[in-house]
Amino acid sequence: MRAALRQVLLPTLGLLLAAALILWGVGSALICSMPPWRDSVGNQNAAEKITGCYLLAQSATQEDTLLLFGSSELRTTEICTHPANFFAGKRAGFQVDLIGRGSCQSLIHALQIAASGDSLRGKKVVLITSPQSYVAGGIAPDLFYANFSAQQYLALLEDDSLSPQLKQYLSGRVAKLLADYAALPDAAPVDPALQLLAKQQSRPSALAGAATALLTPYYALSGYLGSLRDLAAARPLLAAGEDTAAPIQPDPIDWAAEEAAAVAQAEQMSANNEFGMEDGYYTTYIGDRLERLAGRESQLSYADSPEYDDLRALFQVCREKGIRPLFIHVPLHGQWSDYTGFTAGRRAQYYENVRQIAGEYGVQLLDLTGYEYEEYFLCDTMHLGWKGWLAVDRALIGYYYGL
Repeated sequence: MRAALRQVLLPTLGLLLAAALILWGVGSALICSMPPWRDSVGNQNAAEKITGCYLLAQSATQEDTLLLFGSSELRTTEICTHPANFFAGKRAGFQVDLIGRGSCQSLIHALQIAASGDSLRGKKVVLITSPQSYVAGGIAPDLFYANFSAQQYLALLEDDSLSPQLKQYLSGRVAKLLADYAALPDAAPVDPALQLLAKQQSRPSALAGAATALLTPYYALSGYLGSLRDLAAARPLLAAGEDTAAPIQPDPIDWAAEEAAAVAQAEQMSANNEFGMEDGYYTTYIGDRLERLAGRESQLSYADSPEYDDLRALFQVCREKGIRPLFIHVPLHGQWSDYTGFTAGRRAQYYENVRQIAGEYGVQLLDLTGYEYEEYFLCDTMHLGWKGWLAVDRALIGYYYGL
């Protein structure tokens, strides 16, 4: 019997050891051959920067790069004042690194920053969340899953600098949203072991803890394979990138001239409507439906939403990481909101909710909500536009240099 066990066990252990050595070798080879950070990668809205860890860590080591976490507003690179354009060539002595895409709400950013280890500790970070994130249901399960990273979640659980309370909250949100996503009709397969882990971390118990303890090797392997995929995905982006030398002495910025140029572009790009929206957006989403959209948001409210607690979690992550972020509070389009019935009173309630949370955490706030009727401040119903981005650009310079 013992001989039979040895005949089975020893070859199995040998195969596992060989596989482990191969994986270790692949990982070592990838790390040793990775290209260095390239400045141009900062201007890309690459998914690898959202769902991975490597590119963020590399970006954080750059002394002349300011990390900007946002969502769908980051895609408006056709606007001349967009930070990727405005800071091109490091005209102010630094560049931005765009991290985010549509539906990257507070929870997504909280998970990513929580998974960053010491990379962002004490760093300057800019955060943007969009008004439409604060709907009653919070982030939708499918949109959450599209931006969720198991690699990041496993990494943050290993970070002893994060409080148990914070990990418990984040795990609870992950567990609920994974379960809600798995229940959708056309959902992709969700790792049941990861669901079990998130559920156990959100509500610790002896039984669940024993089950997850048995799965520890699986989680370790999953995290390692995730890091290999992360490196493989980051490699071509870095290899194709280019560096930009900062000017020895940046030229002073003529803000009046910049605004004039922004307005000139806005007038050219928003000629087919009375709301100052970009022509293509207006044609696609409003156009001949204008009359039918009147009053359609008369029942819309941002008074209660899970997004508010997710925002608190994001600020708590920053606090525990020693990050003092600049948070950009984006307005709604006043004229359009009035037209659709989302009243000024309900908008004001949302604005104040966010202000109070920022105040709770002592977060530096760029409050742009007073510009909701400013022409060309937004480029559509919700995203920063020509004048809006210019206001952000000016604030980024002050924040970066501590002015």
